[in-house]
Amino acid sequence: MFRKVIRWSVALIVVAVLVLAYLPSFIADSIYKNVDDITDGEMPATVTAFQSGPDVVSTIGGSGEGLNCSLPPWANIFFDGGRDSNQKRHLVLQRFRQACVFHDLCYRHGLATYGYNQNDCDRILQNAAFRLCLYIRNGSQESSAARCQTDSKMVLAGVSLGGYDAYRGWDRSTYFEFDSDPSRSNGFLVSRVVDHPFKAAAPAKYGSDPDQVILMFENVRSNLAVTCITCASVPVLDWTTDPNAVSAELRSVGVTRLPEALLKREPMLSETMPVWLPPRRRHAAPHLLVDGAGKDHLIWMSRNNPQDSMSCIVGADAARLLTNTLPSRDLCSVDAGPSLSRVEVDMFATSPLPMEVPGSPDLVYATSISTQKTKEQHLSFCSRSASRKVEESGGDDQSKCVTFPEPEVRKGAALGAFQNFPLVRAGQQIYFARDIDQRTDSLLTAAWQRAFGNSFSPDGALLVIDVAPPLAAKGPLSAKLKKIVRFNIDDRFDPMMPITRKVDDLRFLSLEASKSSVHLRTIDFARDNPSVGNARLTMGNGDVDLDRSWAERPILVLETREARPKTKLVFSRGEIAIEPGKPDVSHATTEVLTLQTLVFERDAAAPLDAPFVKSAGAACRIVYEFEANHTDWPCYRAFDPDRTMRASPATRMQASQMLVGRFSQGGRHGLAFPDLCLKSEPIILAPQGGTFAPLSETAGWNGPPKLTRTIKCEPLDAAAIVSRPIAQKAP
Repeated sequence: MFRKVIRWSVALIVVAVLVLAYLPSFIADSIYKNVDDITDGEMPATVTAFQSGPDVVSTIGGSGEGLNCSLPPWANIFFDGGRDSNQKRHLVLQRFRQACVFHDLCYRHGLATYGYNQNDCDRILQNAAFRLCLYIRNGSQESSAARCQTDSKMVLAGVSLGGYDAYRGWDRSTYFEFDSDPSRSNGFLVSRVVDHPFKAAAPAKYGSDPDQVILMFENVRSNLAVTCITCASVPVLDWTTDPNAVSAELRSVGVTRLPEALLKREPMLSETMPVWLPPRRRHAAPHLLVDGAGKDHLIWMSRNNPQDSMSCIVGADAARLLTNTLPSRDLCSVDAGPSLSRVEVDMFATSPLPMEVPGSPDLVYATSISTQKTKEQHLSFCSRSASRKVEESGGDDQSKCVTFPEPEVRKGAALGAFQNFPLVRAGQQIYFARDIDQRTDSLLTAAWQRAFGNSFSPDGALLVIDVAPPLAAKGPLSAKLKKIVRFNIDDRFDPMMPITRKVDDLRFLSLEASKSSVHLRTIDFARDNPSVGNARLTMGNGDVDLDRSWAERPILVLETREARPKTKLVFSRGEIAIEPGKPDVSHATTEVLTLQTLVFERDAAAPLDAPFVKSAGAACRIVYEFEANHTDWPCYRAFDPDRTMRASPATRMQASQMLVGRFSQGGRHGLAFPDLCLKSEPIILAPQGGTFAPLSETAGWNGPPKLTRTIKCEPLDAAAIVSRPIAQKAP
């Protein structure tokens, strides 16, 4: 009897082991389909930081909830735990963390920013996990695409089962740019704040205009148009048939003879203009780069296709974009005769970035971090002029790379994913990398992590790269790894973003949201052992804890450009007024939104533990009125809480991009919120003492069909209000 029990026990254990080892992968392979097996050695696209205005240092998104894999800690037991070719082991939450970070941001901000639905986010995750698996090559085989297909499906299955309800519809999704290659997007809108393009060229004509304007770019399947949504309806050229009748505005951008496209026209500064970027590419949002002289550069880093890392780099400025960008030929090269600079080169990476390099023969370069240049996957810094014509010989259509000799960044060690946003300054770049290999000398700790995981991926390194002009003509930029800062900080504080644009200043900010409040955290990576500290927010001569809802929308970190610069933190939050119970929205003709803003500031030279003092705040009530019986149109229906994937005017405004700039006379910073239902009429809040007031209280048209927006604002200066959720007021 005893032997029989033993035999059955052993049999049950064997069955259990087989079930654990093979059943999850069998189910995942049966349910999900394979992704494309493309270029070996190329890592998936990393999250990318975009600057929205000249004074913006960083934008902190992610809702203060950290960035990591939502897989359960014990998920490691379902994945291969063997050593890779470098004799390293990888836990699943760290191995696929880069893909998970993108997925977290996609769930929280993808719908409002790029129109991504939940399936889009999940498929991007699967594709990125597959490419990460090939890159890391975890296991005894040098490369096993079949195993990586299965692993990527299991990651997708785990997230689908454990985090499916984390996806945010129009009730909670907010605008935050993070995708360098939004190829799954059918269309999106993005805005940039730039200096007025013609105020200096024709001061008498534009003297009453604001110093800065908003350019809205509409990307529909990579067909691009731009509109200056805060420009006056003023012609930049009088109607003429004479090609020599060039206006002062056009002369300021180098036009000496009018092209045929501008003859017999009276182009307005406020009209929508096509942007003639090279076709057959996947165009993302433009990067805004403000050089040392204060000039704005708008630069596209457009991928050709997912099979390689060729990029079409297009440089522009607001003046050219708002006049004429039509080239002579359909090419990504200066041979096309374009008014915009065009260079097509292989950047050896999925997410290249523009960079100003003072003292270089060309001011702006395209740069990237790559692991493709050596068989051992050492870390290289690649660069190429963003404007110099490509020559046919000498491999000039490829960026030139410098491989770092430091052992800390060789063979994939400490590379992680570069999943914190890259930081680009004039002559310097900063990257965060969290460890992907299991770093422990304790067998007991290793066994514990294998069974229960390591949820927060605390270990990592900050890489400071100094960049100088090339030593030889057409050579690579000189790049050296100036500093490597090891840290032990939980990734629940990611993303960590800079507080200043100054080179070598390593002070960073982070948001941490609890169940009821959100806190501002500080990290100084110039210290030997960086740790998380608290940043105080004060209001009315006392400290204030902000309600968690202030983290739903990203915050902007600004550094003003004046003799005594200030650091400003701009918070915002919104809430739609919904009747208690189950509202009937089928016949609604109005919708109400409360939108609140807060600005805290301190001297830019203040120590890291100095408090930020509230300097301005406003609470605005926005009312949309629209024609009945047009619910098929997103701007003519009220939000239905039971159908969160259907947008409405108020949900679009609740999720809208926030911009900061000098939009009115006086030179002080105002706030702007582009309205996707009234694209030519954004909400502009001008500073008024310690609060903000709308430049216009009404917008829209009386029809048919009717669509109007009214807004009224009042000061927001009570700590009791900002420390609690928004309380809707009766009409």
